[in-house]
Amino acid sequence: MRGIIFICVFSLMLALPALATEQVPIENFFEHAKFNNMKLSPDGKHIAFSYQEESEIKLAVMRLKDKAILSGFAFGENMHVINFHWANNGRVLMEVREVTGNLDSMSGSPLNLYAANIDGSRRVELFRTERSDYTLLHLLPDQPDRILIGKRHFAEKNGMRAFTIDINRGKERYLNEQPAGVIASLIADNSGEVRLGIEFIEGKTFDENKTVIHYKKNDNWQTLNLQSKRNNPLVYPLGFSSDNKRAYFSSNHDMATSDVSGLFEYDFETSTLHLVARHAYSDIGRAFYSHEGDVLAVSYVATVNETQFINTEHKDAKLLAGIQAAFPDELVAITSFNKSGTLALFVVSSDKSSGEFFLYDIQKGEARYLASALDKLKKDTLVAMQSIEFKARDGKVIHGLLTMPASLPKNAPLIVNVHGGPFGVYDNWGFNREAQFFANRGYATLNINFRGSGGYGEDFQRAGRLEWGKSMQDDVTDGTLWAIEQGFADPSRICIFGGSYGGYAALWGVIKEPDLYKCSVGYVGVYDMPLFFNGDGSDASRSRNIEQYMSSHVGKGGEYLRSISPVHHVDKIKAELLIVHGSKDVRVPIIHANNLKKALDGIGKPYEWMVREEGHGFYKLENRVALYNKMLEFFDKHIGEK
Repeated sequence: MRGIIFICVFSLMLALPALATEQVPIENFFEHAKFNNMKLSPDGKHIAFSYQEESEIKLAVMRLKDKAILSGFAFGENMHVINFHWANNGRVLMEVREVTGNLDSMSGSPLNLYAANIDGSRRVELFRTERSDYTLLHLLPDQPDRILIGKRHFAEKNGMRAFTIDINRGKERYLNEQPAGVIASLIADNSGEVRLGIEFIEGKTFDENKTVIHYKKNDNWQTLNLQSKRNNPLVYPLGFSSDNKRAYFSSNHDMATSDVSGLFEYDFETSTLHLVARHAYSDIGRAFYSHEGDVLAVSYVATVNETQFINTEHKDAKLLAGIQAAFPDELVAITSFNKSGTLALFVVSSDKSSGEFFLYDIQKGEARYLASALDKLKKDTLVAMQSIEFKARDGKVIHGLLTMPASLPKNAPLIVNVHGGPFGVYDNWGFNREAQFFANRGYATLNINFRGSGGYGEDFQRAGRLEWGKSMQDDVTDGTLWAIEQGFADPSRICIFGGSYGGYAALWGVIKEPDLYKCSVGYVGVYDMPLFFNGDGSDASRSRNIEQYMSSHVGKGGEYLRSISPVHHVDKIKAELLIVHGSKDVRVPIIHANNLKKALDGIGKPYEWMVREEGHGFYKLENRVALYNKMLEFFDKHIGEK
């Protein structure tokens, strides 16, 4: 345990009391991460890591013994290495997708798969999403030249089918491994055998869609009877035990109300299903795995830092628990092990840390610091983020996060920062560049997980349906009033800000509550709701099933959409405005900002304007710096010290 002791000492050094607040250069907050993620090779001799340059996220391979960079992989403007894997000791896999801006969280754009040798040679495109798409199911470590994927052809009716791919030549081999029905996803166990299938049955409406779980037992496919108390339960497979005799998944099928997802275990030998764990208000988050692939623990989405262990006796579970004990105020994730399980690469992060990577030698009990994501930001210049909750006007409990400047623990100027999405997205405890920057400049930030946000159960998310601009906005208002009542915010110095849907909420907030906010910043926001539903208003408008989804969640009909559209209600605005957009935005095209501009010009309402040649959120560092300098100047002018 010498390494754990070392980590304890190191973490205590990092947790020394904060020094007097110093003004940190703006570039330090918004520069690109030098390391997004790191993974260890099976033999433990190399590390692959992703990093950002301008609009790209690239991959590089580093030799551990001397930190020599052996190769780098880039795919062009806006192309991101979304995920990467070690296929074997000499070859890496890269999953690549186009991302059109810093706030572009859509996962529907094509995902392509590449493989290359660690010296940069023999780069091959294994799969290009065109008429078919894929999901990586298993790396098949016992077959070092092949991987297992699930492939779905858009013209075929059977959904996903299992294939292996040769990682050197891209040649596919079909495996008859799926159950009958329209299979939306397949799940392989730790040996690479396909054992679970999720069938999707499309209904006439969004709420009539169904999912059915199929499982393979004794070489036969069977249907799992969940005896659900819900019409369409949410079920997400998480993985298997090391012996593949038990499967784990999160689900809310057993809850008629208070429906946060629980962790369930299915025993293939006894055909029994039982609940392992459930949080009082938070859904299951990520799963933690051993070096053999079995599920060790899960986290909870909406908590500050809570983990539920399944197998406390496993040596990798003890390792994870030991690291968590050494970093009690940090989020811990083991990104990878070497094949033998003697080395573990882990990352720790927190509200004051964007991420620090370590390599732990389990046999020697030694931890080695590798790198930091943003090494110019020092913890003693940053502040804590606290979890808060309050009751909305209808009694619903709403959660959020508050970041106060060190210089003003009470009665501070407040920026209400509304997240995008809005459905299923949420603000979580952890490192937030914007909140830390504003705190460093003397402003508090309030993030509110209004109804419709994810992480708090399906019913909480459903409560946001058809409440776009209504109770969803009221939750933001009620959170702002709570901050005033608690003495955190100066009621005369409050601004509202957000990007994407948050940009909509920033404008709708000053329309619906004209006397609450002194100013508003709309960033790549949705302002013309009728427009958003046609092909000119967003590339999302052309996605499959989007009309069904949007009609059930946002509403439909020109008159109704105009009733919740900022463009059609600018006459109610008293607050000062800053409108920011990207001229190349395809998620929310600049026509939204231009239509808002025309409406404001039409009534003679002044505003400030900023447009850059960017997509859905700014990537280029110089544009980020210009944006936050502009915002800071705007806030200083309207809610800064008088």
